[in-house]
Amino acid sequence: MERVLHITRWVLFIAYAIGGAVALMMASPRGLNFLGLPIESLTFLPAKIMSLPWSLVPWLIPLDPVTTLALLAVGYMFNVGVGRMLAG
Repeated sequence: MERVLHITRWVLFIAYAIGGAVALMMASPRGLNFLGLPIESLTFLPAKIMSLPWSLVPWLIPLDPVTTLALLAVGYMFNVGVGRMLAG
């Protein structure tokens, strides 16, 4: 049973890491190009959700796109670091 829980934690962590990476790619023109999506589908919403609670500032204060993307990337990396500590 312990082994199943350990494997489940790692699977969920990897799924979160991949989902967050795709969400950050959807928030940049180069990422959209890599994913094969048109520029019209650029959105910060998935990246804001994946980097909660660190992304509360862009929800409350309107920032320029570059600052928002940088803040979301840093918040996402914080979440990945905390998830890595909890999964290991």
